[in-house]
Amino acid sequence: MKRMLKMGDLVFYLAGEGICLVVGILYQLTPLWITMMGAILLIFLTIWRKNRRKGSMEQKRLSDAQIYMEQLLYAFLRQGKVLSAITDVLVLFPEGEMHKVLTQAVAKIRYDYEEKDTTQEAMALIEEKYRNERLATIHRFLYKVEVIGGSYDGITALLLQDLNGWRQRMDVYQKKCRRERYHIGIAIGTALTICMITTYLLPKQVDISGNTLRMASTVILTGILLMIYTKADKRLTVNWLEEGQTEKEDLLAEKYREYLEYEEKRELKKSLFLALFPLGGVLLAAPLKRSIGVIVCMFLLLFCLYQHKIGHFLAKRKLSREIEKAFPHWLMELSLLLQTDNVQVSISRTLSHAPKVLLPALKELIEKLDREPEAAEPYLDFLKEFSNPQIQAAMKMLYAISAGNGGNEKEQLQELIARNQNLMNQAEEMAHEDALAGMYALFLTPSLAGGAKLLVDMTIFMLAFFQQAAVG
Repeated sequence: MKRMLKMGDLVFYLAGEGICLVVGILYQLTPLWITMMGAILLIFLTIWRKNRRKGSMEQKRLSDAQIYMEQLLYAFLRQGKVLSAITDVLVLFPEGEMHKVLTQAVAKIRYDYEEKDTTQEAMALIEEKYRNERLATIHRFLYKVEVIGGSYDGITALLLQDLNGWRQRMDVYQKKCRRERYHIGIAIGTALTICMITTYLLPKQVDISGNTLRMASTVILTGILLMIYTKADKRLTVNWLEEGQTEKEDLLAEKYREYLEYEEKRELKKSLFLALFPLGGVLLAAPLKRSIGVIVCMFLLLFCLYQHKIGHFLAKRKLSREIEKAFPHWLMELSLLLQTDNVQVSISRTLSHAPKVLLPALKELIEKLDREPEAAEPYLDFLKEFSNPQIQAAMKMLYAISAGNGGNEKEQLQELIARNQNLMNQAEEMAHEDALAGMYALFLTPSLAGGAKLLVDMTIFMLAFFQQAAVG
């Protein structure tokens, strides 16, 4: 097996360097510049090889975690015990990282007598290796059922439905990532081809093929295009279970706090101070009749005067989108808690696992409910400033469940869960769109790099043409 892998690596490197040699010859590069291009390509080939291995590893981790979560729920339905469920799932993983961690978890529950709560500790071992919000939610649910009992068929069905939807959305997202990487590769090939063909279309009376700057720009262009493809390729090597949400959540929570603490009078003073600088520019440029300078300074003056309003609007727009993505995850956690607790208690218990961007609003909601537990205003005022109709509709339904209005509570809860499934789908699609936005931008970058290369070649050609005409 190792021998086959080494042979595959050799073929991969030889093919890459062979293509590099052909490109160098077509671009009429000297052996020295072709060697430099080949050395640069060798670095990127090594990076791509590592990316491919890491991508395969992350894909397997995702697949293992999805199978584990799904089969754990089915096994728990049959057994009703966490240890039995994990033991049944362990059979599906005879080797690998998942096998090791599940073996440790089973041993923790069976043989560790020092820990007070071995089940939670065992689950923590698995969550440490496979950090994922859904996995942690499933573990919390199973632990709660085992400790306090109660009916769990309906909640298990809900979790399985959510897990299946997430798997489908993830498959679509990964296909889009691969498709965008392919399109970026096509854009890179097109840029290289156009730049190469243009060289052959130039009049042969003026030969610039041996120009050092032209050859250097060719190698630089190749390096830039390789960097672009590497950045696109790296998108397929991410940790699909986490996708770096923790740091992002911390940043969003800070932005939300800043948004809540916004004071227009205070920010207006900052804007007026900043406006003094372009105003000075206007006063200096006007007597000198520098019309362009006056226009630029006037534009900057208007921007400085309204920069606080613009910044506040953009912050609200950004937070509104992030809250729209985070709310369904919180509502999912709440839906599970509602199976055994009332609305107010369930909301309080979500604080420890709620998305950080929602924490300030949730704390305010809980404080209001403590003062007025039967009032509708705390629910209706929740995130009201962002004017999201879907969030407002869900909060009205929560109030109806809390007040016991509108019919059968179980039917209302099922309706809330169904609504949340749609919200979850929309939220994760938005998150995937945001993640793909960078790849969409990368698709345009090769044409810009190619345009810069053509500009360099045309400049060299014009200088050589005029020099030859002057000598002639």
